[in-house]
Parts: sequence; structure tokens; C-alpha cells
Amino acid sequence: MPEIWLKYGNTDIVLDIKFENLLKNVSSDFPSLTDDEIRLGLSNVLLNDNMLIFALSDSKYVAKVITILLEMARAKGFVNVTIDVLPKVENTLRTNLTDKTIPTNQIGYQSFHKRIDKCQNTIFISQMSYDPLFGFGGTPTILLRNYVYEQMLESFQARKTDLPQPGVSGPPLKIALSSCEKISAKSIEIISNSLGIAGIYYGNIIEAFQNAVTKLQSISVIEVELAKSAIISASSEIGPHLTLTDSLNSLWNSVHIVKENGSAVLIAENRNGIGGGALQMLIEGRLDIKELKQKPAYIDGLEHLLYIEELRQKYELGIVSTLPQYYLKTKLGFRVYESIKDVSEKLLLKHGKNNKVLILSDADIIFLKAI
Repeated sequence: MPEIWLKYGNTDIVLDIKFENLLKNVSSDFPSLTDDEIRLGLSNVLLNDNMLIFALSDSKYVAKVITILLEMARAKGFVNVTIDVLPKVENTLRTNLTDKTIPTNQIGYQSFHKRIDKCQNTIFISQMSYDPLFGFGGTPTILLRNYVYEQMLESFQARKTDLPQPGVSGPPLKIALSSCEKISAKSIEIISNSLGIAGIYYGNIIEAFQNAVTKLQSISVIEVELAKSAIISASSEIGPHLTLTDSLNSLWNSVHIVKENGSAVLIAENRNGIGGGALQMLIEGRLDIKELKQKPAYIDGLEHLLYIEELRQKYELGIVSTLPQYYLKTKLGFRVYESIKDVSEKLLLKHGKNNKVLILSDADIIFLKAI
């Protein structure tokens, strides 16, 4: 009986499963850069004494890159370096920073452009992922969601379907890229997993993002058989586990590998709750999805409600989470499991003792392709 460990918040939980019930255990296996290679990859980054480093992701390797850039700047005598962060990533990013004394500033929508205009040199740093709405996630999509609201609605309305489209460079991504054309800044896109950094791409925002997408596709696409059931872990990083809004992306990135009438179960702690936005409004009775479909509006996370509505007709969507059953089951329609052991037992009861389960870790950076 193999012992498989899955991320659950800031801990790991074990899944005991018989060999005959395991279809495949998939996780990222990217080749990691050495520290010297990481520093070489950052050696062409433009540094000066009026520089803004803007962190859009909270992973430990984003934190590592920030630390290296600060060391490089100080070695050149540049001390006037500002670190700004997307508000929702600050706490986890600070946890991941080796030097806890590094000052960071939360930047909201109102002050975003003022901060960039004030500095001679702005560098965004984000971690690449697959995204069910845009196809891929990185600096352009994070900026659109959080700071370029007017074009976020345009991008949402440009989608061609109410189903997830991970790995597809369609109209929503095209609009996200065009929204960055006039932003006077550079970006660093990082590809990484729990083992290390697999790629660093620096340049103007669009160029760095597109180069990172090419690299991610080349190392992260894995062919597997369609599964009757799948257990999906949100990420090897803590960030995507913190709220339901963040962790659901991993479910939507992977559900296409499950057979019709099969079960897809997400493992995500969600200790910080729902995550606000459309999911929170629906649960609190402040949003009617049918009414919203009839008028042009976008609320953060609205796509999740569309995906739930479409996909629960085809799959049994399940979850292991600390969130109340009332939210997950009654309001959102998920099958709620008490534990990872409960998942493995009930999947066998539902699909038969010979059922083979697909296990997927790192669902934010792995794309599964049906054989």
C-alpha cells in the first residue's frame, strides 16, 4: 500500500491507497536551477536607486528572488528600494521572507498607478500558473484582476464558454496582455514547485509572460488516462490553500481529466474562509447568478459560480475543507468529505472496489492531457 502525502494548508496529510486502486500519482517533477543559475538569470535585471519591486505572488521562491534582488541592489550601493505587495499575499509572503525586517507596503487600486509613476524603475514579480479563465496566470492576469477593473469586465465577457479553459490562450488572455501594453514596468515571471525554481523570465511584462508560458507548457503537460475519480491537491504552496476562491482554480484546471459522472475531489484547507467576492455574496444571499448573467458586471470570482453550475451537471464535485458544510454543500452544491480517509473509502463505495483513483498534486502548475 503506497503512502501518498498531499498538501493541506501548512501541513501534509497522508492518503493510504492500495496499488490496485491507484491509476496514477501525478506531481510536478521540474528540473531545478542551482543558486548560481538563479543569480545568473537575475543578472540582467535593471537595478537603480529609485526602484520599486512589486510582489504579486506569495510563494517562497518569489520571496527568494526578492531577497536576491535586494542583495544585488545593496551591493551596488542602491538603498532606496521599495517593496510593494498585493494586499492578499502580504502575510504569506512575509512568512516566506528569510529577512523578516524587510519592509513591505500593501497597495490598493487607488494608489497603484501613482506608485509606478513615482519610481524610476518598477519590477513586478509573480509565479506562473494555469488559470481556468485566462488559460495561464501571471503578472498580466493578476494586474487585470486587481488593478485594471474596467478591462477585467471586458476580458470576462470575451470568454467563449462557461466552462474552464486552462492552458488555452484565448480572448480573455489577449485582453489581459493588451491591458499591460502602456504600463511602464518590467516583470519577472517565475516557474517553480516545492523543490525549487525551474525558470526565471525577465523583460517587459508581455515578453516575460509569454516566454514563461512557453517554458511552463514544455515541462508541465502530462498525459494520463481519463479517470472515474480524482483527488486533487491545490498546490505545494500554502497560498492557494488559504481561501476557497483561490483553491478552486486547481479543481477547474483538472476536472477535464475525469470521466462523465465521475468524481473530482479537491483537498484545500481554506483556513482564511471563502475569500470574498462572488462566492461570499452568493452564500450570504446577496447575489442572484441568473440576474447577474443578464447584465454586464463582474465580481471577483464570478467565474467559479458559472463553473459550478455547469460542471455539477456532469461530475460529482467534492471537497475536503475546514469550511462549514452549510456553505459548501447547501449553498454551493459540493459533496463534503470529513477527511482524506473518508474520500478514499466513499470513492470505492460509489465507483466500485476496482475503481482506480487519479491523484494529482501541484494542480496549479500541472496540466493533464487525456491519452
